[in-house]
Parts: sequence; structure tokens; C-alpha cells
Amino acid sequence: MLRRYCIDVSKPMPEIPKPNTLAVSWFYGEHQKSTLVLRPKWQRNPIWSIGQQCFLIDSLISGCPIPQIYLNIKTQGLSNNKKTYYEVVDGQQRLTAIVEFLNDEWPLIATTAKSYPVSALYRKHIGKKYSELPETLQNAIWDYPIAVQELRGKSDKEIQALFRRLNYVVERLNAQELRHSQYFGEFIDAVESLTKDEFWDNAALFTRRDAQRMKDVEFISELFVIIVDGIQEQQKHLDKFYADYDVVFPKKAKSIAKFKRTLKALGTISDTIRDTRFRNKSDFYGLFAAVSEIKSLEKDPDLSSVADALTELSNELLNTPIQDLTGEAQEYHATIVEGANKLAKRARRTELLREMIESHI
Repeated sequence: MLRRYCIDVSKPMPEIPKPNTLAVSWFYGEHQKSTLVLRPKWQRNPIWSIGQQCFLIDSLISGCPIPQIYLNIKTQGLSNNKKTYYEVVDGQQRLTAIVEFLNDEWPLIATTAKSYPVSALYRKHIGKKYSELPETLQNAIWDYPIAVQELRGKSDKEIQALFRRLNYVVERLNAQELRHSQYFGEFIDAVESLTKDEFWDNAALFTRRDAQRMKDVEFISELFVIIVDGIQEQQKHLDKFYADYDVVFPKKAKSIAKFKRTLKALGTISDTIRDTRFRNKSDFYGLFAAVSEIKSLEKDPDLSSVADALTELSNELLNTPIQDLTGEAQEYHATIVEGANKLAKRARRTELLREMIESHI
């Protein structure tokens, strides 16, 4: 028998939220009264860079549309002591940027125009804060209508479920794919240019799947951070570097040059890397960090004399029972088990490899 699937009209239809528009001035006013809750407990921390914030302001002054805001409206108190609060379910980053700009916390940045497709109107007012803009532009921002979905009578559980639904696609993106969708500036430009070096194909560090999901870009970002600011704890601070250096990256050229010198040296032992455990990311991270610290390699980036020692260490770790390891192999093994990407483990692994390399060059 053919089964028919249709709406059960005997049950009431769920109420569909209706869109509305509210001016920027309304949001600012509620924020000043502390009734606009920008960071409910389920919200992420703000991660937008100054470049993204400026690009949003450009949308307001040039009349371009921005995504709608979802507000959960909650009333608390009794009688004439009632107070209404507006929880931002979706749109925290946008509203935070707008409020900060209206408070003159930052100006329109010049380098945003290099990284984002800003309007000609934006370019005319680079370097100005909100209070320094012409009155016509101040009014354009103040009166800008933002599309809003108002939610009422929803439980915390329902609101959290809606937040997960609104961000479902984002959650399915891995961390690097999300960075790629958020940042367009100096840091990501530097990193993605470095992924094109032929060294990565020669050393075979990445699989095709790594490249498809941008895991290669993510790992190269971690290596680039070593050059910029030293060894780090796992990937915890990677978003911060993307944000901090999105618009202004004073050390960009110098950092890229040092990164390429390090790769040039490692390129002299790419076969060794490919054929040993040093193609594993945790091992390569330490090897890259060690090579980047050795000053003598700046003049003569040749590591061929170290190849046998690295191969010997790799073979010993692979073929010797753990309880029989001694000396450098025993110490090295301790850095690759139980939290191999912790800062202390990475630093010690780098130190051991640097000492080994320096003793053979």
C-alpha cells in the first residue's frame, strides 16, 4: 500500500518567526541601558579581526545588506518593575563591531582596503572614527535598518537548539576551513603563498585528503607561527595570529623570508624526511623549529650531513622496544607520547633535534 506523507492538519502549526527591522540606533540604545545581551552563555567569544569589523562598517555606510540578527526577548520582574532583555542568539560579532565603532574605539583602517573589496566611500574616510565622519555618514550608520527575527517565549533549551541549527554549517567546517572563510588579509595571504612551495610535494607530508580539507594550510600556519612568535601550545592560539595580523602584519616579509630559508635547508634532506618518522607532523614540527633556530644555516642551508643521524634515530625508535631505548632516543620518545603537542614536549623535542643537528654540521 502506498503510504502518504503529509502535514497533520489536526495539530496546530508551529509559530514561524516573522522578520522585522530595527535601526542601529535602537541596538545602541538598548546596549547603553544594559538590556542588549551580546554574549549569552552559549555564544562564542568574539573572534573578528579589525579588518572584518571595518568591512562591516563599510557595508553600513555604502548601504549594502548584512545578515539578519536573531533576538530572544525575555521579560523579568513583576508589576511596574518588569524589565525586558534582548539576548543575541545570532549576530554577536556584527553588533559588537557596530557598538565599538559608535563608541569611537577604533577608526576605519587603511590596510582593510588592501584585503577587502571596500567601497570608494570607505576609502575617502580612512583613518576616521565615527565621531569624525561627516554627519551624512553618521546618520547612514545610525539609521541603518537591520533585519531582525524576534523570538519570544522560548526556553533556554530551545534557544540553544536554534543557535546550533543556525551555526550547523559552520560547525561542520573544520577549524582551518572556518578561518579561510573569515580572514582575507595579510597573515592568511602569507601562509597560503607558502603552501605552494615544492618542498611539500617532495617531502610528502600531506595526503590528498589533507589538501582537500585545508589541513596542509593549517599545519603550515602552525609552522609559520614558530617563525613569527616561537613554539606554541598545540593550535590554541592559531586564531589569534590570524586575527592579530589580518590587516597589519609588520613582520610579514621578514617572516616569509626566514620560513623559506628554513624550507630550503630542509629541502636538502627531503628524501630522509619522506622515508622516516619525520614526515609525521609532530616530529616534523620539532625538526622545523630546530632548523629555524640554527643561525649557521642562514649562510649554508645544507643538512645532508645530518641525514644519517636522523635516519638512525628514526629506525631506533621504530625497531627498539621502548624499555630498551637509551640516551637521545629514550629522551626523544618521552616527547612524543602522552601530549606530544604540548608546549613543554614540543620545546624539549626541538632542543634535542637542534643539538643533534648542530653536532653534525
